[in-house]
Amino acid sequence: MWYNRVMEKTAFFAWPAVGLLVLVSAGCWTFGESPYPSPVPTPAAGSATNLVVKVDGFEASFAEYEVVHGYGMAYVPGYVGYRYARPGFYESVHTYTYVPTLRATDMFRRRAKEALEDAGFLASSSASPDYIVECRFGGPLVASGDVGASWSWRLLTLFFCDYDAQSWTATLRIRDNRTGRVAFHHDYVQRYETKVFGLVPIFGIASCEQTAPTHMKSWCLSALTDRVVADATAFLVGRQRP
Repeated sequence: MWYNRVMEKTAFFAWPAVGLLVLVSAGCWTFGESPYPSPVPTPAAGSATNLVVKVDGFEASFAEYEVVHGYGMAYVPGYVGYRYARPGFYESVHTYTYVPTLRATDMFRRRAKEALEDAGFLASSSASPDYIVECRFGGPLVASGDVGASWSWRLLTLFFCDYDAQSWTATLRIRDNRTGRVAFHHDYVQRYETKVFGLVPIFGIASCEQTAPTHMKSWCLSALTDRVVADATAFLVGRQRP
């Protein structure tokens, strides 16, 4: 009898917890997301080109969190009740700390290099390059209005919805390697914004990947890389050597 009552009470509290876990695991939904830019297609250089191109820059770094495990002592306070008293004591507890580490990546440089090779240029040649395609990223840029809009979305929807936005910049310079002069220069700004909805307040929107800073940064830098390569290809096609 006692066992059945305990199981009934446990089930009474367990089922809501299971339901909440199922709702949280259902994830979130994205709406109002910025469309990915579609650069204007440019003519390929052709398989007969002998224009050697060097890709420089396109550097980025992302924060990775490493878990450091350890052990420590924690004090458990005592308890004085009507029928009995329990003294305080120390016990060993497992601890963990997340340590952020910035790691550089060449994924965007490889993306640009492969795109130029697909367009027909010699981007992996050991010969002295004719042109150097250099790109530098900058950011993130977060406007004060975006911060206010983000909190407005959370509060007015009782934390069922969230809004976030981020902008990154890129500077393209194409240099003539023989003279050192800048033959082409252009500045870019890429903005990403999205709205998300979760079934569980706070926990639902917190599990969304689309509003994570890493996702927004990767989205913006990928879009900037594609835009930069499209303009670089259009410029270099007209500079092919006979």
